[in-house]
Amino acid sequence: MMIGTAALVIGSYAAMSASMSAFVAKVSPTIGPRLRHLFAGASPLAVLLAVRLEGGPSTTLDGMDLFSAGGLVALGIVTSSVVGKVIPTATSDRTKLTSR
Repeated sequence: MMIGTAALVIGSYAAMSASMSAFVAKVSPTIGPRLRHLFAGASPLAVLLAVRLEGGPSTTLDGMDLFSAGGLVALGIVTSSVVGKVIPTATSDRTKLTSR
């Protein structure tokens, strides 16, 4: 399976980053915004690389692949920052986990 177009990759990466940022903002309010943006910006790269590897025994990533991956991470961090301005982090009354 080959990834079709660059626009599809960019759009799906931004959508994954935005949804990850919104999910983390609502579910885990103790994670700070910097860590949330870094996580939401970089975690979709694992999905993209898994598609690129396709279960083959060996895959070579050349310089352009790595350069593109860096650009996608930057796009993900910017997208997560924009989502963070629209969807605020849930407030946490608890600072510690409760014991049962």
